[in-house]
Amino acid sequence: MKKTSLNDIANQLGVSKTLVSFVLNGKSKEYRINEELAQKVMALAKELNYQPNRIAQGLRTGKTRTIGLIIADIANPFFGKLGREIEQEAAKQGYRVIFCSSDEKPEKSELQIRMLQQSLVDGYIISPPMNSEEQIKKLIKSKTPLVLIDRYFPQIDSNYIVVDNFDASYNATNHLIAKGRKRIALVTNNLQLANMIDRQEGYKKALVDSGLGIKEELIKILPFSHDNTDVAQAIKELTLCDEAKKADAILFSTSKMGIMGLECISELGLNIPGDVAVVSFDNPDAYKICVSPVTAIDHP
Repeated sequence: MKKTSLNDIANQLGVSKTLVSFVLNGKSKEYRINEELAQKVMALAKELNYQPNRIAQGLRTGKTRTIGLIIADIANPFFGKLGREIEQEAAKQGYRVIFCSSDEKPEKSELQIRMLQQSLVDGYIISPPMNSEEQIKKLIKSKTPLVLIDRYFPQIDSNYIVVDNFDASYNATNHLIAKGRKRIALVTNNLQLANMIDRQEGYKKALVDSGLGIKEELIKILPFSHDNTDVAQAIKELTLCDEAKKADAILFSTSKMGIMGLECISELGLNIPGDVAVVSFDNPDAYKICVSPVTAIDHP
C-alpha cells in the first residue's frame, strides 16, 4: 500500500503542499491559515493515516521527536520493564523510542550509537556497557542530550539516574544478618561498572560492621553470560561442601543471576530458606510464582 504523502493531501483539497505542511506542523495560526481549512487538512490526514517522514522532518526542523534508547541486556527482566516505562513516558510527550540492546558489549553499543545518529534522534538514554567511556565522552562533546540510566561513569561529568546501590546492598546483607545468617555469599558478575562495584562494596561493609568479616571463598564473581553453567557451578560450590564452609544465605547482585540461581537451587533439591536463604536485586514477576519465598530489593 502506497504511503500517504503531503502531496496526496494537498491534491485532494486543492491547496499547496506548503500549506499542508504548515498545518500538520502546528503553524496554522503563525501563517494565518483559515481555521476551517486547517481542520479539513487535519481530518483528511487522519483519514488517510498520514505518517510524517521523521528523518525528512528532522532535516527540515532539526527535531525528529525520537529518543534513542540503548539498554544493556534485553534478556534481563529489569531492562525490559525499564524500556516499557521509558516508551510510555515518551509517548505522553509525543515522542517515539528506538530500542537497542548492547548485550553488555561496547563494540555493539558503538555501532548502535552510529545507527541512532543516522536516524537523527533528538537525544539518548543509555545504560552503558563496560569500556564504553569514550563513546559517552564523544556524545557529550557533540552536545546531543544524553542521560545515563542504571549505571554511570564516576570520572565523566554527565546526567545520570541511578539508585544507591551501596546502601541497598548494605541493607540487604544486614537483613540476612538479622535473620541469624552467618555465612552469607555474594553471587555477582565481573562487569567493572560503578553499580556492580557498589553492590559488592555494600555487601562487604555490612559484613565488616557486623563483625562477621569478609570470607573471599563466599564471593563468586562470574563472567557475564546468558548461560547458567557458571551460576550452577557457583551454587554447588557454596552449598554442596563441608558444613563449616557451606553458605547459609546468598545475595544475588542481579535478578537475572537470581533467576538462574533459584533454578539451580531447586534442581539440587535445596529448601529456601531452610537450607539457604536468598535475597536478590530487582523484583521480577518470576519471583511472584516461586514456591519458595524470595526476598528482593525492589529496583524502581
